[in-house]
Amino acid sequence: MSNINIVMPEEKKLPTVVHEADVCVVGGGMAGLLAAMAAARHGAKVILMQDRPMLGGNASSEIRVPIRGCKGKENRESGILMELELKNIYRNPTMNWHQWDHVLYEKAAAQENLELLLNCSCLHAEMDGSRIKSAIGWQTTTYAFHEVTAKQFIDCSGDSILAALAGADMRIGREARDEFNEYGANETADRGTMGNTLMLTTREHDHPVPFTPPADAYVYETDEDLFLHEHDFINKHGNFWWIELGGEEETDPLRDAEEIRKELVRVAMGVWDHIKNRGDHGADNWELDFVGLLPGKRETRRCIGDHILTQNDLEHGVHFPDTVAFGGWTMDNHNPKGFYYMGYSSHHIPPKVPFEIPYRSLYSRNIDNLSFAGRNISATHMAMSATRVMATCAVMGQAAGTAAAIAVREGIDPRVVGQQYITELQETLMDDGCWLPGSMRKISEASRTAAYSVSDAEKAVLLDGWERPREGEEHRVMIPVGDTLTMELAEPVKEGELRIMLDPDFSRQSISPRGKMQLFSMQIHCPRKDYKVNMPSSLAREMSVLADGVEIAYFCDNHETLLHISLPEGTKKIEVRFDASWGSECVGVYAFDVK
Repeated sequence: MSNINIVMPEEKKLPTVVHEADVCVVGGGMAGLLAAMAAARHGAKVILMQDRPMLGGNASSEIRVPIRGCKGKENRESGILMELELKNIYRNPTMNWHQWDHVLYEKAAAQENLELLLNCSCLHAEMDGSRIKSAIGWQTTTYAFHEVTAKQFIDCSGDSILAALAGADMRIGREARDEFNEYGANETADRGTMGNTLMLTTREHDHPVPFTPPADAYVYETDEDLFLHEHDFINKHGNFWWIELGGEEETDPLRDAEEIRKELVRVAMGVWDHIKNRGDHGADNWELDFVGLLPGKRETRRCIGDHILTQNDLEHGVHFPDTVAFGGWTMDNHNPKGFYYMGYSSHHIPPKVPFEIPYRSLYSRNIDNLSFAGRNISATHMAMSATRVMATCAVMGQAAGTAAAIAVREGIDPRVVGQQYITELQETLMDDGCWLPGSMRKISEASRTAAYSVSDAEKAVLLDGWERPREGEEHRVMIPVGDTLTMELAEPVKEGELRIMLDPDFSRQSISPRGKMQLFSMQIHCPRKDYKVNMPSSLAREMSVLADGVEIAYFCDNHETLLHISLPEGTKKIEVRFDASWGSECVGVYAFDVK
């Protein structure tokens, strides 16, 4: 991509603010936010450059796409993503989208080692051969340029803007079927993509609410005029994902973004006009609560790494020695015609659930210090149709950020992390609460030789490194409220910490009776009843931690599942008293050990 230099008289030049960091993350969606938080938590000085005033990307109040991920409660994403979700349930039980923005902002702003550059669009990459020296952005609120010099860069922009500016190898469009032997792919390659969607959210009242469409809204008199798209949102409580445009080969999803947006507004208003005013859809008391003005994108440019993830990798459940994340959404391949495709406009090919994502798909093959996470990873169009959903993007982001911190610490680049430090990366991710299919978290010998206050079978559950339901079993230890879980070590600790993984209710049954809300607690359509979500009932609400009889930590209104508690030198006996849950008679515990 060519560079554009604007020359101004000296007195009219705009200021440039210079920043130095270890890691620069471009893009503050769920992938970028988790990448930045993970790198910062592991000691790297991080700057997150985000072109919007809020974080969350497609999951923010500005777009409102619900977060989705792997199918099945045993495969639910954990780590930082679960931490954010539970914080949102605690702070925002009615699932107000604007409060969700503030939950994300609060967590990022409070994160040590992390600096936010909001309203700042990346527009230039300064290069030194095959390395990025700095990323330069333009901040619309301060009318200033910001130059971020860093050792490692992570492109989580979705559109791969930093990668494009740096000259990274990329792809766009659909591969030919025979290139990777993907039977779901086109016979020939083209530039068709999945389109953009403008989200609608609605709210029910106890009285009729009229709707007058704007003058330029399209008119859809019949269901046939809507190309037979299912729009019974009241009974199905689905989102309007099929209001989708911009994927056809003659349309460039970046160059034509503003025209696509204008057209989507006309379509969206026309769809709601049809539901409200043209036929009986049972929507008399429903109000259009929100119509986006920023479409959510599914697909633009994809970076190329040392491994290109394919349909076959997902469908056959290929095991990778460098697995750092997983997914399990269907290969949900939308037709480029989008809204104008007659009927259901997505073709589904089930993958093996869960499927693994290798670290080699998260860094550039030709830009030495560039990683990426999100919908722009190294994957074919077919594989990306499954990896693009935000919970999957988020766990990839945590992996990329954790790897970047290791790269900074060791003075190396991502490829070397994968070659020489992959075991450390995987163990760190699991210690931080992430699950890697087929892997068990390592347990210290001190924990294995300790005496526990539970049965041998229950001790085995706490120490097997598997921290979620397993093969249909809950695979946890239930401690009655008021009781104490005790560990007595064979030898006193010198330096160490207690690690506890509490029960977040992987099934989400206690959080909401509504299936859509159990996937991830995001509200799309707000009925008058059944609106509030609850904290997981068997999560510990109040608890005390004692070391040799002395209280070292107390938790009130706890809303986290993963706790790391520093232990005083010489500690031999550790007790955790569970004083209250969020509703259950017992508290669930998946892990209880020392490091």
